[in-house]
Amino acid sequence: MKEKIFFLICFLCISCMTKAESKQVIKISTDDIDLIYKVGENNRLYQSYLGKKLLHTSDIAYLPQGTEAYLTHGMEDYFEPAIHVVHNDGNPSLLLKYISHTEKQLSPGVNETIITLQDDKYPVTVKLHYITYQKENLIKTFTEISHQEKKPVKLHKYASSMLHLNRNRYFLTEFSGDWASEVHMKEQPLEFGKKILDSKLG
Repeated sequence: MKEKIFFLICFLCISCMTKAESKQVIKISTDDIDLIYKVGENNRLYQSYLGKKLLHTSDIAYLPQGTEAYLTHGMEDYFEPAIHVVHNDGNPSLLLKYISHTEKQLSPGVNETIITLQDDKYPVTVKLHYITYQKENLIKTFTEISHQEKKPVKLHKYASSMLHLNRNRYFLTEFSGDWASEVHMKEQPLEFGKKILDSKLG
C-alpha cells in the first residue's frame, strides 16, 4: 500500500513538472538584463519578469505569470490599453492570443525577437519586435499592427511597447535642451500617473 502511494505521489509530481515546463517561455536578454514572457493556459502572453539577469534558468519556473504583455481595449482589463481598435462591424473589443515567436541574429551582439499575437475572432495581427544590444544592455521595441478585414478598421490608440514595472521606486532620466545647448540631463522620481516627453520638431 505504501509503495502505491509513493508511486502515485511521484507520478503527480512528474505530471505537474511536465505541465509547468510545457508553458511557452520567451526570454529576451542582454548581458545584464532579462525580459521574460510566459504564455498562459489561456494562450495569452504575459510579462513575467523584467530586471537583473537571472543567475539560473531554473529560476524562471518560480516567477509569477505576471501582467498581460500588450493590454487591449474592450475586454476585462480597465487600465489604459496599449491598443484600441474598432472593427468594421463596430465591435471595439480585441483579444490577442499567442501564435508564435522567432529569434534571429541581426549582427554580432544584436538579436531580434518577434512575438506574433492574433485576435481569435477577427483577422487582426500584432507583432511585438524586440531588438537587444548585448553589451550596451539596451532593448529597442516597436510594434507592427495589421489586419485582413474586408473593410477598414479604426485604430484609436496604439503603443510601440508596453512594459510593466513592479518595483517600489523608479527614476526617470531625461535629456533636454536647445540648439548649442543640447543634452541637459535631469533625473526625477517617477510618480503615479502620466509623464509625457514630447518634441514639437517631429
